[in-house]
Amino acid sequence: MKVRDIMTNEVATATLDSTVEDIAGMMKEEDTGAIPVVDDGELAGIVTDRDIVIRCIAEGKDPAETTVEDILTEELHTIEPDADVDEAARLMSDRQIRRLPVVEEGELIGVISLGDIAVKQGDTDTAGESLQDISEGVKEERGQRSKQQKARGGQEKQRGRGEQSMEGRARTLSGGGRESEGRQAKVTPIRGRKEGKSSGRRKTG
Repeated sequence: MKVRDIMTNEVATATLDSTVEDIAGMMKEEDTGAIPVVDDGELAGIVTDRDIVIRCIAEGKDPAETTVEDILTEELHTIEPDADVDEAARLMSDRQIRRLPVVEEGELIGVISLGDIAVKQGDTDTAGESLQDISEGVKEERGQRSKQQKARGGQEKQRGRGEQSMEGRARTLSGGGRESEGRQAKVTPIRGRKEGKSSGRRKTG
């Protein structure tokens, strides 16, 4: 079976000047997590719900002011309408994605998803295996990010301890300096008293 046989033909699309707020509304209305972006009739990229969270919300940007061009994923994985459905499933599994834009001569003509493969083709095994591969890939990616964050946290704690240790040594040295000054202050009156006694003896003689 070919991709064109089961792909979704009527696809909601956005343009480069669409706002993130507009995209979020389209995702809600279409019940999808990815919206293709077209420019002059050609596919320019795709915006996913993850793009909105990571590149807009997490960075404190205003969804009403931020445009699609600022957050879209330009590195696209597409497939042609005459490709086999199994090839589409393998590509989704390898690239860790759940939807593929279907492009013919640079023009977007549809989208195929794992849901299309499972429902329209009836091949739940292929779709299930691909979904499992994607989920495992996402978990692995999250695990790697968690390890990196923990490693950065450990380095920051180590730097903090080093700075505290240096401050402690500086305080010790500073305290030692004050102690030396105090000793010198005690010695000065003693020398003064000795000099006074000596001058008195000269007068007596």
